[in-house]
Amino acid sequence: MLDTALSMLNAAPLPRFRLYTSPSLYARLAAEILTGRFYRGEDAIDRFEHAVATFLNSDNKPSLRCVAMPMARVAIYCAVKALVHPGESVVMSPYTIADVVNMVIAAGARPIFADVDPESGNLRIDEVERLIDNNTGAVLATHFYGCAADVAEIARICRQRKVWLIEDAAQAFGCKLHSRRVGTFGDVGIFSFGMYKNINAFYGGAAVVRDEDLEARLRAEIANYPREPLATYVPRLIKGVITDALTYPPVFKSFSFWLFRWAFLKNVHAINNRLVIDIDPKRTDTIPQDYLRRMSPAQARVLLPQIAGVEAANRERIRKAKLYYQGLKDISEIVLPPHRSDGSHIYTYYCIQVSDRRRLVRFMMKHGADTPESYHRNCADLPCFEAFARECPTARSVASSLVYLPTYGRYSDAEIRRNIGLIRDYYGYDQLDSSANVELGPAEA
Repeated sequence: MLDTALSMLNAAPLPRFRLYTSPSLYARLAAEILTGRFYRGEDAIDRFEHAVATFLNSDNKPSLRCVAMPMARVAIYCAVKALVHPGESVVMSPYTIADVVNMVIAAGARPIFADVDPESGNLRIDEVERLIDNNTGAVLATHFYGCAADVAEIARICRQRKVWLIEDAAQAFGCKLHSRRVGTFGDVGIFSFGMYKNINAFYGGAAVVRDEDLEARLRAEIANYPREPLATYVPRLIKGVITDALTYPPVFKSFSFWLFRWAFLKNVHAINNRLVIDIDPKRTDTIPQDYLRRMSPAQARVLLPQIAGVEAANRERIRKAKLYYQGLKDISEIVLPPHRSDGSHIYTYYCIQVSDRRRLVRFMMKHGADTPESYHRNCADLPCFEAFARECPTARSVASSLVYLPTYGRYSDAEIRRNIGLIRDYYGYDQLDSSANVELGPAEA
């Protein structure tokens, strides 16, 4: 019996993700709630906004202004509402969650889907340039999976064509392009501090701008929103505790992995659907009322100390991505993400694309690896957005072929090498020397 248990522990992997949390974060939030301090101390919001603006303002341009938001998607809604006239269009990627499209629609604009780059999944420059017309109010450029889009060129096109640029950097906090933080190239930069992001308040977001008038319009939009109520925040916090418990390595290796593995291999949707988002996308023409909240001072207080650790965590994910790159670069059946070590890709996951995704993931699961399929969709193909349908073949291909390989800080190099070994075995390639190591040189660090 004991031998069987030990064998299961040795065979099971580390989980596909761990939340960017700690016992001290939970303890602090519990204390904030139990002592009634959750909504006290408005200055915490000001200090948080100043800290975010200072962190992002790496280009010595005019000072950034940060506005705390309840979620990144609400920040997108507010930005579109502030910048785009009703009925104007927003050129955007279809490869995203449905709610991002809904925020554009709810703000009164019309989404125009532009196809994406086959490696990064980000907007293609030629598509942006071609689709901007006299009715275009803005371009919404996403830095997907922590990979910086060619936003400097997109910004140049937007200035030339006199349209606004909104950067969705929800997955790219701390990412740099040409030594400048993403989210600062456009007129508005959008960030997320939700439960699965690299700094985490379970809910939360921000919009950053340089224009004082635009800042005033964003603040006016959210001024009358109520604070995030405990009735919705506490369940989110409890979900975080449960997620952390299920992905705690001893629990995951002895129980969670085997449950999730069984559910995946047996197509048990009641369990599988709990591991992804956007299961049942629907069009929404008005923003849900429960989105219209303001960040609480307690959320700002738990976010503030996390900013200091962003750079080191980003460097560690870049190092892990280099391990994957060196182990997979010779496999012709795989499309790898852009290989960058200059901080312009922070690799929230190492995302590979394969034509036989389901078979590969099943093989990985069977052989003790927790490597999921991407849950993002090509919204240009979704029935709920039929009114905005457009042929985006690359977005369709990326959405149907992308697999996540874990890169988070607590994910071990040994697990990465196991993933590489399994993928090489699946495609019939020789194994690499398992003693090889990867370190970043001075220019890459």
